[in-house]
Amino acid sequence: MQDGGNERTVELTPEVEEVIQRAAKAAVAEYKRQEERDKKKNKYHNTFTLMKCYRDAAFHIENAISDGQQLELKGMTDEQQRTYLESVRRSRFKTLIMTAHIDKAVEEIERRRVAAGRGIEYKAFEMYFMQGMDYAAIAEELDTGKNTPRRWVTAAINELSTLLWGIDEERVAGMVK
Repeated sequence: MQDGGNERTVELTPEVEEVIQRAAKAAVAEYKRQEERDKKKNKYHNTFTLMKCYRDAAFHIENAISDGQQLELKGMTDEQQRTYLESVRRSRFKTLIMTAHIDKAVEEIERRRVAAGRGIEYKAFEMYFMQGMDYAAIAEELDTGKNTPRRWVTAAINELSTLLWGIDEERVAGMVK
């Protein structure tokens, strides 16, 4: 350290060094735990957002203009029209693949819930995402408590996250220990 032009050296005792080492290890461990929580939260958020967009994605697949005859592009050259249409086709194809993946995962969620005698939980999930109903309307229709549909949807989204995105290798390492 410098103090008015004079250098001072601070020597650490072994005990102080040990305290610093333990504090550093604890800080790193807490950082890793927080990082894992954030990753899990992001997976949940991404899955929830994906499901909120599901109906729009299905609309895109059904209605995307991918044929020149469907389109009246005045002022565009043939090459510009081809480029535009190819872009729409690629987008439609990617959306089709993702929705097919979602459909398989959602079918598995339904199968599991029905097999466990909890089909009503899947029904709440379907009503929320596929039909666009809010939690209050679902609770009324299914004759449940007002927070029950939200809990069911949250549980299904958590399970769906793993079905859609897989398991992180860090999580697997933590499971194996």
